[in-house]
Amino acid sequence: MEDTHIHDVLIVGGGPCGLAVAARLCESTPSSLFTDSEHQRYHWMKASSARQTSKPFKTSRRSHTASDRLVRGASCCRGLDIAVHEAGNQVPAESHVFSPGSSDRDGLRGYAWKEGRDDELKEIHGVIGKELSKHQRKQKMKKKNGRGKQETTFLDERDRPDYFRPSTALFKSFCEDIATRYDLSNIVEKSEVNSIDYQLSECPDCPGVFTLQTSTGTKRARIVVFAAGAALNPALPSDCPFSQSGSITHALIPNHLSSSDKLLPPHMLHKISRKQATNLLVVGGGLTSAQIADAALKRGVAKVHQIMRGPLKVKDFDMELGWVAKFKNHFLARYWTADSDEERLEMYKEARNGGSVNSEYHHILKAHVSKGRVSLHEFTNITSASWDPVSRLWKVETSPQLLGLPLFDHVIYATGFDINFEKIEAVQPLIERYGIETVGGFPCLTHDLSWSDEVPFFVTGRLASLRMGPASPNLEGARMGAERIAWKVGELLGRGEPDSQGERRDSGYSSVDGGSEGVDFRRLGLGIENQFDVLDIGDDDSASGN
Repeated sequence: MEDTHIHDVLIVGGGPCGLAVAARLCESTPSSLFTDSEHQRYHWMKASSARQTSKPFKTSRRSHTASDRLVRGASCCRGLDIAVHEAGNQVPAESHVFSPGSSDRDGLRGYAWKEGRDDELKEIHGVIGKELSKHQRKQKMKKKNGRGKQETTFLDERDRPDYFRPSTALFKSFCEDIATRYDLSNIVEKSEVNSIDYQLSECPDCPGVFTLQTSTGTKRARIVVFAAGAALNPALPSDCPFSQSGSITHALIPNHLSSSDKLLPPHMLHKISRKQATNLLVVGGGLTSAQIADAALKRGVAKVHQIMRGPLKVKDFDMELGWVAKFKNHFLARYWTADSDEERLEMYKEARNGGSVNSEYHHILKAHVSKGRVSLHEFTNITSASWDPVSRLWKVETSPQLLGLPLFDHVIYATGFDINFEKIEAVQPLIERYGIETVGGFPCLTHDLSWSDEVPFFVTGRLASLRMGPASPNLEGARMGAERIAWKVGELLGRGEPDSQGERRDSGYSSVDGGSEGVDFRRLGLGIENQFDVLDIGDDDSASGN
């Protein structure tokens, strides 16, 4: 079915990054521009504007004095026609203290307290807070050969709130609350985007139109925001020695062979039901592999072997805390001032440093290891594997060789997924027509996270890492990307496009226009109006002054 309607903004992806962009476009007082006190005051003004008015004074210069105006442009996109296309619900495994909402950076924690669900916030120990007193830190320093080294902290000592990790249910409820607050539920459509194309307008001052072929029909939009994560189907790595005919799967691909269990295959569940010994091999050293090992043991698997190429890294965050803490500007400045995208890619890999487990699951793994139910094999590579279709077991060879390695009933790869923007099927028409450079599979976007100045196709999330830094795949990156995109969207939609009343829709970037309307000095005193707009300086005065 073809839809002739042209949306202002169409967001591809219904996850946290897509939610962050939609919420930012609908928020009139974002926390990135307003303090908490200003946020509360402006919301009060907005609610009471119908009851309280102030008479403006006449001047010779015009200023925007609409009754519903707080800040124009990117921070007030009321009236935008926004649509969101998603393929399914996406809830990150770790969300920590950060929030995809734009009104309050600590909105997730505030929501938990408001709903009485603060017991679902698990404090992350050892990051900040009162885990170590001043005396304990001094004693720790003295133990280092009698000479203590000054501890390095990337946190603002004047503001040291504890970090918390919410439950998946709490985070999902919070995202639903954000969607309800901005009335986003009625603009979300579940469909799969097959292709995206863009046609430039023959008129140089008129915007072009995107055409999206989806599973529910053809959609059109002036601006498209791509927030679909890596956007590639998970697959086994190219160097996987296991044959596809055996019992093997990727952790991110649900097991559809069994209707009762999405983790284990039917033949393994049958052996568990008959109280027979079973062995599971998990490949990977990240949080997903640890969660799979714990879940498999709870389902009755006798023993889990976990093989990883490097060491088991224990981190509460995907990267160093400095990239997302109060003093992150030092890290980001070094990242943004790099000479090339190749250098940024190396900094990204160094900061992410592969998969890791948090302290909570590290404690769980150690408990399983002490009981002999989990074996961790670090610095180990799988060289070959053979599948016996009769016994339905895997025989695995490793380097270095592991003695006493059993036969495995099933193998699960938890090695993440590849990043390759050029392989995404949906953007192939854009690549063929306009082209884009990629480094390490990441697209080389503009500073505003767009394809180019001529093509308003925005990318946020993991694929925008070359412009936003190692935190781009996380919630902090979702907020940062939404902020950049919102400013550019406000600018693009203010290029003279008329609104429903036939008046010019101004983005607010140029606030000095001709006319004789008055200036509201009440709003001027509150810091909302531009103070230079009230200066009585006309063209004649400027000419006489030269």
